[in-house]
Amino acid sequence: MKKLAFLALSIVAAAGCSTSSDSQDGSKPSPIPTDVTQAQLHAFAELEASTQQAWTWKQHEELATPMHLSTARTGKPVLAKGGDAVKATLSVLAEHKALFKMRDPGLELAVARSEVDELGMTHARFQQVVHGVPVAGAELMAHYDQAGRLTSIDANYVADLHGVDVNPVFAVSDALTMVKADIVSRSAVNEASLETEEQKLVVYASNENLAAPKLAYQYKVRAMTAEEPAIWVITVDAKTGEILHRYNNLQTIQGQGNGVLGDMKQFEVSTGNGGFVMTDAANGAQVRTLTAAQQQVRGTAVTSDTQNSWDTGVPGAGAAVDAHFNAAAVYKYYKEKHGRNSIDGNGGALISTVHFGRAYDNAAWDSTGMLYGDGGQMFRALSVSLDVVGHEFTHGVIEKTSNLVYENQPGALNEAVADIFGAFIEHEFKPDPVNNWKLGEAVVKSGGPLRDMKNPSGVSQAQPAHMNRFVNTQQDNGGVHINSGIINNAAFLMTVGGVNPVSKVEVKYGIGWEKSEKLWYRANAKYFLQSTNFGQAAQGLLQAAKDVGLTENETNIVDCALKATGIAQGTCAGLVDPQSGTPGMPGSDDSDDGTGASPGSEDGTGDDGEVDEETTAKPKKRRRMVTQTTSGCNAAGGGADLGGTVAMIAVALGLSVTRRKKR
Repeated sequence: MKKLAFLALSIVAAAGCSTSSDSQDGSKPSPIPTDVTQAQLHAFAELEASTQQAWTWKQHEELATPMHLSTARTGKPVLAKGGDAVKATLSVLAEHKALFKMRDPGLELAVARSEVDELGMTHARFQQVVHGVPVAGAELMAHYDQAGRLTSIDANYVADLHGVDVNPVFAVSDALTMVKADIVSRSAVNEASLETEEQKLVVYASNENLAAPKLAYQYKVRAMTAEEPAIWVITVDAKTGEILHRYNNLQTIQGQGNGVLGDMKQFEVSTGNGGFVMTDAANGAQVRTLTAAQQQVRGTAVTSDTQNSWDTGVPGAGAAVDAHFNAAAVYKYYKEKHGRNSIDGNGGALISTVHFGRAYDNAAWDSTGMLYGDGGQMFRALSVSLDVVGHEFTHGVIEKTSNLVYENQPGALNEAVADIFGAFIEHEFKPDPVNNWKLGEAVVKSGGPLRDMKNPSGVSQAQPAHMNRFVNTQQDNGGVHINSGIINNAAFLMTVGGVNPVSKVEVKYGIGWEKSEKLWYRANAKYFLQSTNFGQAAQGLLQAAKDVGLTENETNIVDCALKATGIAQGTCAGLVDPQSGTPGMPGSDDSDDGTGASPGSEDGTGDDGEVDEETTAKPKKRRRMVTQTTSGCNAAGGGADLGGTVAMIAVALGLSVTRRKKR
């Protein structure tokens, strides 16, 4: 047996959003959490010994298993060149299974996918299963660098599920009957119009019922003809028929109020049926625009007898022009900036449906394409706004990558990522240092924008800008459009710098638009899991920062933005302007100054201020560190203390435990 080294174990036990071992208030150490077991500590020491490098351990508070393990990438390779990442990962997990409280990784983890990305890194994603039945929201991802070193593991793994009986009492058709009856009882919809998209048997083990996991059927049912269109995800106990959980997966923009502004746009169309069809196939993926003609249906192609007149003489006239033009811009952005071929990454069509419903004051992604209402009392036709279109199609990108669950913290993160890329896309085509951080300002008939990422609480439907203002609510799928303001403000601060309106913490400099969009794209595509919460998102961002080559100073800027918003705790490191060229702080290139200005531009509007519508520093040595954090700061409005409470202990495995106060 290998000799186990002494570990410096830092356990953060704050009741808010601790992701750091720094104590800000000088408080006494908290009691040592009981969920870090001796077996886990032994397995962690063995992991360090076998990989020959120090690791950082972030513990999931509810699950009591690691949610993030990461290292400085200095150890020996685990994955041979051209080797099988799935087998390598399962081998590592089998050797150190006690760290995750696993019994047999080979039986508990099913391969979801394995891929080598554009940086030469390899990512293996697994779905947790119980006797072959998937555990809802439970996943594990392992990441390897170009040399084959295991660099990090992200997980939402639920231990001790082997005793769950996976033999249902109800047939899947019987449970579906209950689901449809439930939908009809709560909304004005004809049962015959309900469309079942997905039905599967799962083990349901949410944070609320970890002590009593249940076998369940999970359904996705479209109710698009209801008075309030919805895509219901409903979980039914497969033993009793009880509905355990439901949420609406129709991913929407919600706010205050798009009309067509009369501006002339040029776009690609096709010929067909003796005239012209609003289909653009010029860029490798079809961009198709349909009209629902004020019905709540997917609709038919927008057509015209002439190339120069489209979508006239109807309510919301011109909405199809805006939708078609803006969808093409979104495709161009993802293709040119991130090498992503359409929403699904495989050249699939971008489908927009305009004139959806009557005076429908909303826009939505419904898993197959975009739906845009013509607006009513609050909004103009929502397709007029490029950032709204970018937001909605980004929901599709999220669905095809991280697939963040659309409720609670993962849902708020989903909304925030869509907002953030709405801003990035608008900045790419219409750079404006003020309005790019406002979402949907063009669609609102009166008042402020839908959301303001610089000052989330400044819009009429105020959002929190800090974790100590986090809103616990049963409405809005657990506050997905509310609490997204916290993540939004962190993105704003790390991109261009600024002051958080709640904590008053200043992030003096930003990393710039180009680096920020690369960082957020990679974090979502490679590190976010379905159930990633705010704390895990912070870890994903910091891990992605290494991948995209951010300097130590730039990484400190990202970290400071997370601390300013309370997603992470501790004091910001000293920051230097990335463009200053200060010795010892690499990154002083001229490509982006963090203000949104192009090289040679003083006002951030590009070379001529117009938009053509046609168209690394060595890391410091660190002690081995194990950190337990909360599960993403599920704090109430009054929220967590900004400093947190820190317990520092030195652990001699199997021998003794001593405690001391953090100095």
